[in-house]
Amino acid sequence: MTDIAPASAVRFTGNSTATSAERYAARDLRAGPPPFPHGWFAVAFSDEVRPGTVSTRRFMDREIVVYRTRSGTARAIESYCPHLGAHFGHGGTVAGEEIRCPFHGFRFDTSGRCTSTPYGSPPPAAHLGTLEMREALGVILVWHGAPGIDPWELELPEIDSRWRPMRYDTVALHGHPQEITENGVDSGHLAVLHGFEQVKATAKLTTAGPRLRAGYSFRKPLPLSKGVAAELSIDVQGLGFSVVEVVTSAGWTIRELILPTPAGGREVEVRIATMLRTRSTGRASRFAWTSVEAIVERTSLRSLRSELLRDREIWQHKKYLGRPALAAGDGPIGPYRAWARQFYPDA
Repeated sequence: MTDIAPASAVRFTGNSTATSAERYAARDLRAGPPPFPHGWFAVAFSDEVRPGTVSTRRFMDREIVVYRTRSGTARAIESYCPHLGAHFGHGGTVAGEEIRCPFHGFRFDTSGRCTSTPYGSPPPAAHLGTLEMREALGVILVWHGAPGIDPWELELPEIDSRWRPMRYDTVALHGHPQEITENGVDSGHLAVLHGFEQVKATAKLTTAGPRLRAGYSFRKPLPLSKGVAAELSIDVQGLGFSVVEVVTSAGWTIRELILPTPAGGREVEVRIATMLRTRSTGRASRFAWTSVEAIVERTSLRSLRSELLRDREIWQHKKYLGRPALAAGDGPIGPYRAWARQFYPDA
């Protein structure tokens, strides 16, 4: 990972007449970790890719195509047909279990093999580029990594009938997945930026390969009340996949997904989602709880988005410091950054 000069290396006075180029150099958004770390990154929520549909997604400074066959199999592929370069996201269609090129009608199965052309036998070189993909927790994830680096398998939390359907949203921002995920260990900003009270660590940061875990508790002030206390269990797998289990003093258990994906340069699409564990224990109680749980679900997602937008205001304008002047109350940012270096094997 490349270190950069400390902020004190460039000084402006209050009445500085520095040029815009000098001001840009002072912030130097190009500094910091490489923009495209290795790992699993979300490109869509499962509900967004219906059977028979084809959609384009920005991914690591290029476009890829995600489609779902008529039987429900999702695939992620390179955008361009290997025949003569047509873009599958602009006119490509699903034909049963295959995707059809809009230009000459070549068809490809889910392995990328060309199965037919209007001219007879497919040319031997007509093989469609496919991307390593997983569909889990209602999310479609694509692997990004250098050739020869095998993807690790995600360790997923348990899903059963007690969990209500997911609600989700996407926020675009200027930043980096490493800094977004770093928020999960930056306990110091929780009180200052988010206004949380009584913030304390409940579980020491631990790492094992691409996995990192930590835990915190806090109280969130609310108008006309003492607020609500919450305990968070954070499970991070790479820089694009974080699951946060939230248990509140009001008796709710909420699962949050925080999924930052580099689109291009320093542009990031952050997919967020919440799932609520029902408190009903049978048919009669399910009817009683339905309207209450719907309100809690909407509030949870709205709250997660609101807190993310607070962070976005900082990320949009901040500068990455390779050697920050860390203080004792910051949380384990140093160990986190040491762990994160593994996702840039070429740096």
